[in-house]
Amino acid sequence: MNDQTVSNQEPSGDERLLGMLSHLSVFLGGIILPIILWATQKDKSKFVRFHSLQAIFFQLACAALIIVFVFAMLAVIFISGLGTGMFNNSHHGNPESMPGIMIVMMIVFYGGIFIMVFGLLGYSIYLAVKTYNGSLIRVPVIGNIIYKKVYEQ
Repeated sequence: MNDQTVSNQEPSGDERLLGMLSHLSVFLGGIILPIILWATQKDKSKFVRFHSLQAIFFQLACAALIIVFVFAMLAVIFISGLGTGMFNNSHHGNPESMPGIMIVMMIVFYGGIFIMVFGLLGYSIYLAVKTYNGSLIRVPVIGNIIYKKVYEQ
């Protein structure tokens, strides 16, 4: 994770604010806000363009990770045979007949989603604070690719 300031010029207060809003868009409207910021500012500010693109792809990557996790957990549940009880009435209304492994799988499933969602929110806040301070903070893989596209052209 590289943390550096813009080498040729310091970003203005407006640029820093728009970059911060790109990362905080996870709270303010999802991926739509950084897309709007990128579309309106891409020719005006490399700083805003970099952070809005980074926010877009970071949020997409996190959403994809959560979707893959959900499908993987559902696959494990159905492959293990635990999901077959959901479609018949043998366990309906009797929580004591639920297998213990199903309870463990539910804890892992909801715990994993909880950790991923709050990790996304926490890291987005961290990125927003660093951006508002004028740093070119980069998400490990996504940020390096976007940095090369925006600043090294």
